[in-house]
Amino acid sequence: MVLAPEDDRDDMGCVGSANKQSNTHNTILQSKLQDLRRQFPHAVIIYADYWNAYHTIMKSPRKYGFQELFKACCGSGGGPYNFDFFAACGSPSSSSCPHPSQYINWDGVHLTEAMYKAVSDSFLNGTFCHPPFKYLLSRKQQLG
Repeated sequence: MVLAPEDDRDDMGCVGSANKQSNTHNTILQSKLQDLRRQFPHAVIIYADYWNAYHTIMKSPRKYGFQELFKACCGSGGGPYNFDFFAACGSPSSSSCPHPSQYINWDGVHLTEAMYKAVSDSFLNGTFCHPPFKYLLSRKQQLG
């Protein structure tokens, strides 16, 4: 976000052009997965909808225990993102926050463990896998 122009933001404050590219990619990917499912009807092909899982968490971050949506927990840049491209997390001038579980972003590039957990929980227990992961487990149990 530091490198993107300020006028390239969507309704949540994220980089709009990057999200448009992600949506286009995901639409094409889902179409190709449908083709593969038709071509290999006995294969189980799962689509994990990372973008929508992430977006859902970003819409209600406090529900998941997050206080900081964009600021990196580990960084040296200060400002709204705590990110400096030339002094990344791990450099002598960087420091980490005292409560990483309240941050979505670890270092300006990677997510925190807490955010990865929230996203993976939404895959395993939510509605962001197609077909749903719980359905696959129940089918496996039925088949033995």
